[in-house]
Amino acid sequence: MRTGSEPPTGTVARAVAVLRAVIEAGEDVSVAELTETLGLPRPTVHRLLDLLAKEDMVEPDHGTRRWRPTVECQRLGAVLAARRDLVRLARPVLAEVVERSQEACLLGVYLPRRREMIYASEHTSPNPLSYRIELNSPVPVNWGASGRAILAFLPEEEIEAILAERAPNPVTGEKAPSANVLRRELDFIRQAGFAFSRGQKIPGSRGIAAPILGADGIAVGSLTLTIPEMRFREEAKEQLAEMVIRGAGELSVMLGYRAPQASGVAGRR
Repeated sequence: MRTGSEPPTGTVARAVAVLRAVIEAGEDVSVAELTETLGLPRPTVHRLLDLLAKEDMVEPDHGTRRWRPTVECQRLGAVLAARRDLVRLARPVLAEVVERSQEACLLGVYLPRRREMIYASEHTSPNPLSYRIELNSPVPVNWGASGRAILAFLPEEEIEAILAERAPNPVTGEKAPSANVLRRELDFIRQAGFAFSRGQKIPGSRGIAAPILGADGIAVGSLTLTIPEMRFREEAKEQLAEMVIRGAGELSVMLGYRAPQASGVAGRR
Protein backbone atom coordinates (compact mmCIF):
# COMPACT_ATOMS: atom_id res chain seq x y z
CA MET A 1 0.00 0.00 0.00
CA ARG A 2 1.08 3.60 -0.58
CA THR A 3 2.32 5.63 2.37
CA GLY A 4 0.47 8.79 1.37
CA SER A 5 3.31 10.38 -0.57
CA GLU A 6 2.68 11.91 -3.99
CA PRO A 7 3.23 9.69 -7.06
CA PRO A 8 6.67 10.20 -8.66
CA THR A 9 6.84 12.47 -11.71
CA GLY A 10 9.18 12.30 -14.70
CA THR A 11 10.16 9.16 -16.58
CA VAL A 12 13.43 8.57 -14.73
CA ALA A 13 11.89 9.09 -11.29
CA ARG A 14 8.96 6.84 -12.14
CA ALA A 15 11.19 4.11 -13.56
CA VAL A 16 13.36 4.21 -10.43
CA ALA A 17 10.23 4.05 -8.26
CA VAL A 18 8.97 1.00 -10.15
CA LEU A 19 12.34 -0.73 -9.91
CA ARG A 20 12.57 0.03 -6.20
CA ALA A 21 9.06 -1.34 -5.64
CA VAL A 22 9.84 -4.56 -7.53
CA ILE A 23 13.04 -5.06 -5.54
CA GLU A 24 11.51 -4.23 -2.16
CA ALA A 25 8.43 -6.41 -2.70
CA GLY A 26 10.43 -9.44 -1.56
CA GLU A 27 8.58 -11.68 -4.00
CA ASP A 28 7.19 -11.50 -7.52
CA VAL A 29 4.77 -8.59 -7.81
CA SER A 30 1.82 -7.91 -10.11
CA VAL A 31 1.08 -4.81 -12.16
CA ALA A 32 -2.04 -4.24 -10.05
CA GLU A 33 0.04 -4.27 -6.86
CA LEU A 34 2.55 -1.84 -8.33
CA THR A 35 -0.26 0.44 -9.49
CA GLU A 36 -1.72 0.53 -5.99
CA THR A 37 1.66 0.93 -4.28
CA LEU A 38 2.89 3.75 -6.51
CA GLY A 39 -0.36 5.52 -7.33
CA LEU A 40 0.45 5.43 -11.03
CA PRO A 41 -1.91 4.57 -13.90
CA ARG A 42 -1.81 0.94 -14.98
CA PRO A 43 -0.68 1.76 -18.58
CA THR A 44 2.19 3.84 -17.15
CA VAL A 45 3.34 0.97 -14.94
CA HIS A 46 3.21 -1.39 -17.93
CA ARG A 47 5.29 1.03 -20.02
CA LEU A 48 7.89 1.51 -17.29
CA LEU A 49 8.19 -2.23 -16.70
CA ASP A 50 8.79 -2.70 -20.42
CA LEU A 51 11.52 -0.02 -20.33
CA LEU A 52 13.19 -1.68 -17.34
CA ALA A 53 12.92 -5.08 -19.01
CA LYS A 54 14.72 -3.75 -22.09
CA GLU A 55 17.58 -2.71 -19.78
CA ASP A 56 17.59 -6.19 -18.20
CA MET A 57 16.55 -4.87 -14.78
CA VAL A 58 13.21 -6.70 -14.39
CA GLU A 59 11.55 -9.69 -16.03
CA PRO A 60 8.05 -11.17 -16.08
CA ASP A 61 6.99 -14.66 -15.12
CA HIS A 62 4.86 -15.41 -18.18
CA GLY A 63 2.88 -18.02 -16.27
CA THR A 64 1.78 -15.78 -13.41
CA ARG A 65 2.25 -12.38 -15.13
CA ARG A 66 4.13 -11.17 -12.09
CA TRP A 67 7.43 -9.29 -12.17
CA ARG A 68 10.77 -9.79 -10.44
CA PRO A 69 14.33 -8.39 -10.53
CA THR A 70 16.65 -9.99 -13.09
CA VAL A 71 19.94 -11.71 -12.40
CA GLU A 72 21.66 -8.61 -13.84
CA CYS A 73 19.86 -6.38 -11.35
CA GLN A 74 20.95 -8.67 -8.52
CA ARG A 75 24.50 -8.65 -9.89
CA LEU A 76 24.61 -4.86 -9.80
CA GLY A 77 23.40 -4.93 -6.22
CA ALA A 78 26.16 -7.37 -5.35
CA VAL A 79 28.74 -5.13 -7.06
CA LEU A 80 27.59 -2.14 -5.02
CA ALA A 81 27.64 -4.16 -1.81
CA ALA A 82 31.11 -5.48 -2.58
CA ARG A 83 32.40 -1.97 -3.32
CA ARG A 84 30.93 -0.68 -0.06
CA ASP A 85 32.42 -3.62 1.83
CA LEU A 86 35.81 -3.09 0.19
CA VAL A 87 35.86 0.57 1.22
CA ARG A 88 34.94 -0.42 4.77
CA LEU A 89 37.52 -3.21 4.91
CA ALA A 90 40.21 -0.99 3.43
CA ARG A 91 40.03 1.83 5.99
CA PRO A 92 42.27 0.24 8.65
CA VAL A 93 44.62 -1.09 5.97
CA LEU A 94 45.04 2.36 4.43
CA ALA A 95 45.62 3.83 7.89
CA GLU A 96 48.32 1.27 8.66
CA VAL A 97 50.12 1.84 5.36
CA VAL A 98 50.06 5.61 5.95
CA GLU A 99 51.34 5.19 9.50
CA ARG A 100 54.27 3.11 8.26
CA SER A 101 55.09 5.12 5.15
CA GLN A 102 54.04 8.63 6.22
CA GLU A 103 52.61 9.08 2.72
CA ALA A 104 49.06 9.25 1.35
CA CYS A 105 47.39 5.95 0.47
CA LEU A 106 44.54 5.51 -2.02
CA LEU A 107 42.01 2.75 -2.59
CA GLY A 108 41.24 2.26 -6.27
CA VAL A 109 38.16 0.32 -7.38
CA TYR A 110 37.80 -1.13 -10.89
CA LEU A 111 34.59 -0.50 -12.87
CA PRO A 112 34.31 -3.49 -15.25
CA ARG A 113 31.52 -2.19 -17.47
CA ARG A 114 33.32 1.12 -18.05
CA ARG A 115 36.80 -0.45 -18.11
CA GLU A 116 37.88 2.41 -15.86
CA MET A 117 38.59 2.91 -12.17
CA ILE A 118 37.76 5.35 -9.40
CA TYR A 119 39.54 6.36 -6.24
CA ALA A 120 36.99 5.25 -3.67
CA SER A 121 38.84 6.17 -0.48
CA GLU A 122 41.90 8.11 0.64
CA HIS A 123 43.94 8.28 3.85
CA THR A 124 45.95 11.47 3.75
CA SER A 125 49.61 11.92 4.60
CA PRO A 126 50.55 13.60 7.90
CA ASN A 127 53.17 15.58 5.98
CA PRO A 128 52.30 19.18 5.06
CA LEU A 129 52.85 18.70 1.31
CA SER A 130 50.31 16.30 -0.16
CA TYR A 131 47.79 16.07 -3.00
CA ARG A 132 44.03 16.53 -3.11
CA ILE A 133 42.51 13.52 -4.86
CA GLU A 134 39.12 13.64 -6.59
CA LEU A 135 37.18 10.64 -5.31
CA ASN A 136 34.61 8.65 -7.33
CA SER A 137 35.58 10.22 -10.67
CA PRO A 138 36.31 7.57 -13.36
CA VAL A 139 39.84 7.55 -14.78
CA PRO A 140 41.51 5.18 -17.27
CA VAL A 141 43.44 2.12 -16.09
CA ASN A 142 46.13 2.30 -18.77
CA TRP A 143 47.79 5.24 -16.98
CA GLY A 144 49.41 5.51 -13.56
CA ALA A 145 50.54 2.89 -11.09
CA SER A 146 47.05 2.63 -9.60
CA GLY A 147 45.52 1.77 -12.97
CA ARG A 148 48.24 -0.45 -14.37
CA ALA A 149 48.37 -2.53 -11.18
CA ILE A 150 44.74 -3.36 -11.94
CA LEU A 151 45.22 -3.76 -15.70
CA ALA A 152 47.96 -6.37 -15.25
CA PHE A 153 45.57 -8.69 -13.42
CA LEU A 154 42.49 -8.52 -15.63
CA PRO A 155 41.34 -11.27 -18.04
CA GLU A 156 43.27 -11.28 -21.31
CA GLU A 157 40.29 -10.26 -23.45
CA GLU A 158 39.69 -7.27 -21.18
CA ILE A 159 43.34 -6.25 -21.34
CA GLU A 160 43.23 -6.50 -25.12
CA ALA A 161 40.13 -4.29 -25.32
CA ILE A 162 41.62 -1.64 -22.99
CA LEU A 163 44.92 -1.55 -24.88
CA ALA A 164 43.02 -1.21 -28.16
CA GLU A 165 41.09 1.80 -26.81
CA ARG A 166 44.39 3.64 -26.07
CA ALA A 167 42.74 6.13 -23.71
CA PRO A 168 44.80 9.35 -23.56
CA ASN A 169 46.43 10.62 -20.38
CA PRO A 170 43.65 12.14 -18.21
CA VAL A 171 45.90 15.06 -17.16
CA THR A 172 48.00 15.93 -20.21
CA GLY A 173 46.04 14.36 -23.06
CA GLU A 174 49.19 12.51 -24.10
CA LYS A 175 48.67 9.60 -26.47
CA ALA A 176 48.80 6.18 -24.81
CA PRO A 177 51.87 3.98 -25.34
CA SER A 178 51.60 1.17 -27.87
CA ALA A 179 50.14 -2.17 -26.83
CA ASN A 180 53.57 -3.81 -27.08
CA VAL A 181 55.15 -1.25 -24.73
CA LEU A 182 52.36 -1.58 -22.20
CA ARG A 183 52.38 -5.37 -22.36
CA ARG A 184 56.06 -5.41 -21.42
CA GLU A 185 55.28 -3.20 -18.44
CA LEU A 186 52.34 -5.39 -17.43
CA ASP A 187 54.62 -8.45 -17.51
CA PHE A 188 57.02 -6.65 -15.16
CA ILE A 189 54.16 -5.70 -12.82
CA ARG A 190 53.03 -9.32 -12.61
CA GLN A 191 56.55 -10.46 -11.77
CA ALA A 192 57.34 -7.67 -9.30
CA GLY A 193 53.91 -7.57 -7.70
CA PHE A 194 53.64 -3.78 -7.95
CA ALA A 195 53.47 -0.91 -10.42
CA PHE A 196 55.47 2.33 -10.37
CA SER A 197 54.73 5.58 -12.18
CA ARG A 198 56.03 9.13 -12.45
CA GLY A 199 53.38 11.85 -12.49
CA GLN A 200 51.05 10.14 -14.95
CA LYS A 201 47.84 10.99 -13.10
CA ILE A 202 49.12 13.45 -10.48
CA PRO A 203 51.80 15.84 -11.80
CA GLY A 204 54.91 15.98 -9.64
CA SER A 205 54.16 12.75 -7.82
CA ARG A 206 55.40 9.19 -7.73
CA GLY A 207 52.96 6.31 -7.48
CA ILE A 208 53.53 2.80 -6.12
CA ALA A 209 50.56 0.43 -6.36
CA ALA A 210 49.66 -3.23 -5.86
CA PRO A 211 46.55 -5.04 -7.10
CA ILE A 212 43.68 -6.12 -4.88
CA LEU A 213 42.48 -9.49 -6.17
CA GLY A 214 39.11 -11.17 -5.83
CA ALA A 215 38.57 -14.83 -5.05
CA ASP A 216 39.05 -15.66 -8.75
CA GLY A 217 42.45 -13.93 -8.92
CA ILE A 218 41.12 -11.06 -11.04
CA ALA A 219 41.86 -7.50 -9.94
CA VAL A 220 38.99 -5.62 -8.30
CA GLY A 221 41.07 -2.61 -7.34
CA SER A 222 44.46 -1.37 -6.21
CA LEU A 223 46.22 0.09 -3.20
CA THR A 224 48.46 3.05 -4.04
CA LEU A 225 50.99 5.21 -2.25
CA THR A 226 51.27 8.66 -3.82
CA ILE A 227 54.45 10.54 -2.94
CA PRO A 228 55.56 14.09 -3.83
CA GLU A 229 58.60 14.00 -6.11
CA MET A 230 60.65 16.09 -3.67
CA ARG A 231 60.18 13.49 -0.90
CA PHE A 232 60.66 10.38 -3.01
CA ARG A 233 63.90 8.46 -2.63
CA GLU A 234 64.70 5.75 -5.17
CA GLU A 235 66.42 3.61 -2.54
CA ALA A 236 63.16 3.49 -0.54
CA LYS A 237 61.04 2.26 -3.47
CA GLU A 238 61.30 -1.47 -2.68
CA GLN A 239 60.44 -0.92 0.98
CA LEU A 240 57.41 1.19 0.07
CA ALA A 241 56.38 -1.39 -2.50
CA GLU A 242 56.44 -4.10 0.17
CA MET A 243 54.04 -1.99 2.25
CA VAL A 244 51.44 -1.69 -0.51
CA ILE A 245 51.90 -5.33 -1.56
CA ARG A 246 51.25 -6.42 2.01
CA GLY A 247 48.23 -4.13 2.40
CA ALA A 248 46.71 -5.14 -0.94
CA GLY A 249 47.41 -8.78 -0.07
CA GLU A 250 45.52 -8.47 3.21
CA LEU A 251 42.51 -7.04 1.39
CA SER A 252 42.71 -9.76 -1.27
CA VAL A 253 42.58 -12.45 1.41
CA MET A 254 39.55 -10.74 2.98
CA LEU A 255 37.85 -10.97 -0.41
CA GLY A 256 38.52 -14.70 -0.64
CA TYR A 257 41.73 -14.76 -2.69
CA ARG A 258 44.18 -17.56 -1.96
CA ALA A 259 47.60 -17.09 -3.50
CA PRO A 260 49.24 -20.04 -5.30
CA GLN A 261 52.85 -20.83 -4.51
CA ALA A 262 54.44 -18.87 -7.33
CA SER A 263 56.48 -15.79 -8.12
CA GLY A 264 55.23 -12.23 -8.56
CA VAL A 265 52.31 -11.02 -6.49
CA ALA A 266 51.50 -14.42 -5.10
CA GLY A 267 55.07 -15.13 -4.18
CA ARG A 268 55.58 -11.81 -2.40
CA ARG A 269 52.40 -11.93 -0.32
